[in-house]
Amino acid sequence: MRRIAMVFAGLLVISSTLPAQSGGQFEAQTEHYRVVSEVSRNHAEQTAGRLEATLEIFNDYFHFELGELPDRMRVRIFGSRDAYDTFLRNTIDDTREDFIYLHYGNLARSELVGYFREDAEYDYSLNHQAFIQYLRTFVANPPLWLREGFAVYFEEIDYDPSTGQAVYRENLTWLDSLKSILDGSSGAAPIPFDELLRLDVTEARSRLDVFYPQAWGVVSYLLNTEDRDVNRVLWDAINALEPNAAMRENVRAVEEEAVRWIDQQSLVDGYLGYLEDRRSFRGLVEDGMEHYEEGDVEAAEEAFVKALTLREDNHVPYYYLGLINYDRANNSLAEYYYRQALEQGAEEGLTYYALGVNAYASDRFEDATEYLERAIELDPEEYSDQAQQLISRME
Repeated sequence: MRRIAMVFAGLLVISSTLPAQSGGQFEAQTEHYRVVSEVSRNHAEQTAGRLEATLEIFNDYFHFELGELPDRMRVRIFGSRDAYDTFLRNTIDDTREDFIYLHYGNLARSELVGYFREDAEYDYSLNHQAFIQYLRTFVANPPLWLREGFAVYFEEIDYDPSTGQAVYRENLTWLDSLKSILDGSSGAAPIPFDELLRLDVTEARSRLDVFYPQAWGVVSYLLNTEDRDVNRVLWDAINALEPNAAMRENVRAVEEEAVRWIDQQSLVDGYLGYLEDRRSFRGLVEDGMEHYEEGDVEAAEEAFVKALTLREDNHVPYYYLGLINYDRANNSLAEYYYRQALEQGAEEGLTYYALGVNAYASDRFEDATEYLERAIELDPEEYSDQAQQLISRME
């Protein structure tokens, strides 16, 4: 399932970005968010635009009345880890590695907070906690499996500030871990389904290595299975939630209004079958490499193409698709894949050597010489002899 929400910053900004406040703070407001950033004015504006775009994706599943928000959701991003730690120690007498949503009964006090850094974990954590802020703004105490399962489900949402687009990308990070839990190979006992539905924060913290993959797996199954009766369990569960009820009351409402009417054994069997058919990026790459080594290039190609639908930023599928097309004498396509592999960080010496061999096979001797000389320059110990032999044949 892929959802796209397009948001244009010019339509979002309700009030102009405010001047720098004390401590180098910059503020941006959109229809549903108030963002304060210590990084820069541009960062505050881009974060607000990003959150509005991801909000569209969240609400495409939950359909809350956004117009009923009594106030904008608040977000604060510190410029350094030290400033963030100081704030948290003064607020909750603790620290965190990533973003945290501080929830209070008063929305005007509740706040999503974190500190800026340039890595993928920053984006994943922001997506995760932004969903929790969104959900708890409308339902203060949802069942923990639903809250955290969806938060993980949305972690890989991608945002392009140049277009204002947020794009849902499936998060299969926990798939292999979940399979190893369920088949017993991890050594960790799975949480029974009925217990998972009732789990509270204290119990979940004691089993995070099992809770997170299982919560994600249940949400993924309920959303994506082709069995509409099972899909209905999730939608009924969402509809059963009461905005101001305690967590135990919402858990009971979900059990009575969404889960009780469906046979739990058939639900579990369908869940296990669904997971058995799913493959993670890593699993698909491993399958592809194994098929290639066995000489089954059709199966290898299928696995690598599927892997690229999950991740386009990894060099391994591109490199192997280059090898497959070289084997088929599809030299122009092989070159395309090798170049894509280079762009995604493939080992340069190896890939330039592959480009040289491919160009040599298609009688493009000038290109072949250039590629092979580049391979020798990058890794003379590995490629000097074999690359020089090919160069000599072309002279």
